This record gives sequence, C-alpha cells and structure tokens, in this order.
Amino acid sequence: MFEHFAPLICERVALQSFSEDDITTEYIGWLNNPEVVKYSNQKFVSHTMESSLVYLHSFSNTGNIYLSIKNNNKLIGSITAYIQSNHATADMGLMIGDQESWGKGFGLEVWSNLMEHLFASKNIRKVTGGTLATNVGMIKIMEKSGMLLEAIRYKQEVVDGSPVDILYFSKFNDA
Repeated sequence: MFEHFAPLICERVALQSFSEDDITTEYIGWLNNPEVVKYSNQKFVSHTMESSLVYLHSFSNTGNIYLSIKNNNKLIGSITAYIQSNHATADMGLMIGDQESWGKGFGLEVWSNLMEHLFASKNIRKVTGGTLATNVGMIKIMEKSGMLLEAIRYKQEVVDGSPVDILYFSKFNDA
C-alpha cells in the first residue's frame, strides 16, 4: 500500500503520487536516454515497463515518497524522498526527463517546495541530496534552495572516462 500523498500544487507544477499510469513509453524513454541520465547511475541499467513497475512498487509500505512532476497535466519528471523517520532525515532525488522543460526553473521549484513540505508536514529536521560535481544544473538547484555543501567524496565515480567528485548538500529545518 502506498502512502497517500495529497497533491502539492506549486507555482507552475503539481506534485502527486507517482502511479502506474505515469509509466509510459515516454517515461521509460527518459530513463534510457543517455543525455537525461548522464549524471545518474541509472545510465547503467536498461529500463523496461517491468523494471519501472518494480521500482514504483518498492515504495509500498516504506514511508518513502515517489512523486510525478506535471506541468499543465503533462508529466515532465519525477522526484523522490527517502525518509529515515527514526532520524527525521530525508534524502531527495530529482529527474526532469522532458528535455523541453530543462532550464526553465522547474527543478528548483519542485525541489524547494518538496523540501519545505517535508520540513512542515513530515517532521523532517534535515534534508540531503547529492550530485556529481559535473552536474552544474543540480548544484545550482541545491544552492538556490538554501542547501549547503556538507561533504565531498573525491573522484568517487567515473564519467566519460574521468573520475568525478560526488558533492553532498544538506539543509536543516530551522523552523
């Protein structure tokens, strides 16, 4: 059973529980598009309808959150929050799969709104997120949302044959 997530309406997008209806050929195409998953370890996996359903159902009975991002009722991406309720922490992840939506501020809008929702509604005291040092767009999202660099794993992963750092950011609930 999935935790019910009441839709979160942002300025230009709506976040709602990701459902089987969101797993379309377009969505699977994003997961298999080397440009979309360039900075993700998803690039090492061949995604199918079945693997996407397994991932969706892995959220069942966990308290973790998997949301669709829709602009004018069109799916443009997804966002997750892996919650450790015993520690009151959440680790977020984001994919804007629709390349026509890149560079328009949707990522920052979604990231900031979900983070504030977690602080206000889920009693989360700290939100974290990580990205490769080469993922300039995601670094900007985290910094603009008020997160601070917390740790670096130097030369942790390899991108295009070169070692790359993973940067970890965090923000505390100061409310």
